[in-house]
Amino acid sequence: MISRTDKYNERNHYDMMTWFDIYNEFIKKFEKIDQLQKDYIVNLERLNSLYSESIKNLERVNNLYNEYIKIHERMDRSYEQHFDYMQKMNQKWFDVFSKSLEQNQNEKR
Repeated sequence: MISRTDKYNERNHYDMMTWFDIYNEFIKKFEKIDQLQKDYIVNLERLNSLYSESIKNLERVNNLYNEYIKIHERMDRSYEQHFDYMQKMNQKWFDVFSKSLEQNQNEKR
């Protein structure tokens, strides 16, 4: 923290400076501010680039997930078809065995 005497000495320091010295000091500080703003812009551009890359990665993950869902939907349809075929086949076997059982029972009578 700057004490009152420091502020006073600083003010005296500027009072002793020539107009040219004050102007040069102003230019130096202005250049520092300018450089800070440029650095800030560069950092914002980097951040923007990282966000863009992040969005692209999220889109890739989303596409992969959509493909994963499609594959599972195809597998689900395939399992349903297989299950239907198995039911039909079981029904045919049931019909065959039930006819055979009926014939055997009819022959025994």
